[in-house]
Amino acid sequence: MKEKTFHGVDIGGLLEIRGTKRYGVSVAVAGGDSVETCCLGTGRFGKNFPVNPDMLFQAGSVSKPVFAATLLRYVDKGIIDPDADISAVISDFVDFPLTFAALLSHTAGFNVHGFPGYRAGHKLFSLEDVLNGSGNTPRVCRTLPYGEQYSYSGGGITLAELAFTRITGMTLQDAFVQEIAAPLGLTRSGFFQPLNEDRIENAAFGGQLGIWEDRKHGYHYYPEHAAAGLWSTPAELAKIGIALSRSFRDGGLLSKETTARMMTPVMNHYGLCVECTADTGHHMGVNAGFLTFLKFSLTADCCVAVMTNKFGLLSTKMIGKLAETGNHLFENAKR
Repeated sequence: MKEKTFHGVDIGGLLEIRGTKRYGVSVAVAGGDSVETCCLGTGRFGKNFPVNPDMLFQAGSVSKPVFAATLLRYVDKGIIDPDADISAVISDFVDFPLTFAALLSHTAGFNVHGFPGYRAGHKLFSLEDVLNGSGNTPRVCRTLPYGEQYSYSGGGITLAELAFTRITGMTLQDAFVQEIAAPLGLTRSGFFQPLNEDRIENAAFGGQLGIWEDRKHGYHYYPEHAAAGLWSTPAELAKIGIALSRSFRDGGLLSKETTARMMTPVMNHYGLCVECTADTGHHMGVNAGFLTFLKFSLTADCCVAVMTNKFGLLSTKMIGKLAETGNHLFENAKR
């Protein structure tokens, strides 16, 4: 990008992306079938490792709407009922009536807001290990009245993932490839936990984790795939956003009825793994060293995705900066 701005936004200035050896950002703006990209800075702190449109970043909690879209494909197939009691499927963790709809809308009352991940190379955990509290987060359990409040819970999403895998007999990664990646022609994205060694060559490192923890694997491992485990590019996230927008209006990747259910707020403007307004769907993601912004229109083909590795323990203001950048891009792209 030779110009200082992209779609009228000084992305480097807003996110303070300075030089080629500190942090980087990758951006995609999609309209119709076209996707424009902008890349600045480095994917690996301290190295001249220019960000490119195909570079993988961790999507953090933007994994959640991608998981929900994957699950809802099985709703359209008649295999999953979002309002059916799934407690018998996960009776080793719950002993009360529970639905996917409650878990995906964060109204089921479960604990564990989010996950910090583990150093790359850590021993692998199963979903059951995470839910049992065998890792670095508490045992997942209900701590608030069921269905009476919105309480964001990565733990609840992990419980939903376990139920999903048991009902479908598939891992989330395999289901995602079959139901989302293949229909949309996505070749880079996936719930790669751990990240395949052949994909590390063009993967960003999170913040300064390549210096602090592991020079060859500068990112955290997330066994909580649905909650935080997606690796992707802004261009491929934008394609998912456009597909959901079209599904909402006319049906497509998902049926019109199922997408409407996904985009209908339950509490706190939150539908099924998507924050909703009257005419947009959006979500942000935070993983160790990574930040992601995704926003798409429900009334037109317009989607913006921004992914950066400029995030650390002392840079929480970056969340606001990223949202400001993404929202400016989205408003300009709509015009």
